[in-house]
Amino acid sequence: MRNFAFTMCRKAFWVAYVLALVVSSLMPVAFPEAPEGSDKALHLLAYCLLVAFWPPAWLRPAAVMFSFAAVLGVVLEIAQGVLPTSRFADPWDAVANCLGAGLGLACLQAWRIMGRGAA
Repeated sequence: MRNFAFTMCRKAFWVAYVLALVVSSLMPVAFPEAPEGSDKALHLLAYCLLVAFWPPAWLRPAAVMFSFAAVLGVVLEIAQGVLPTSRFADPWDAVANCLGAGLGLACLQAWRIMGRGAA
């Protein structure tokens, strides 16, 4: 029962994270004092966490997980350019999103390998 509750909480956290990522990507935001290009690091980290914390019960082949995160990142960048959110589409943000998804996948794979070595 405890394992079931933990699994459900982890799934709910991940879904909430995806929703927060979508909402925060489409909200107007301004960081006037942020260093140039620092948003790329945030994009990289956000999509790295998206894939790295993928719920184990929903694990899919690496290509599916990467594709979901990368497509989500690209679609949100396009939406920023199309929707009247006072934000603009930046192709480099989409690249950072895809790189972050790849990094998250690498972290997930490393975690799996380390787990198998300890068993």
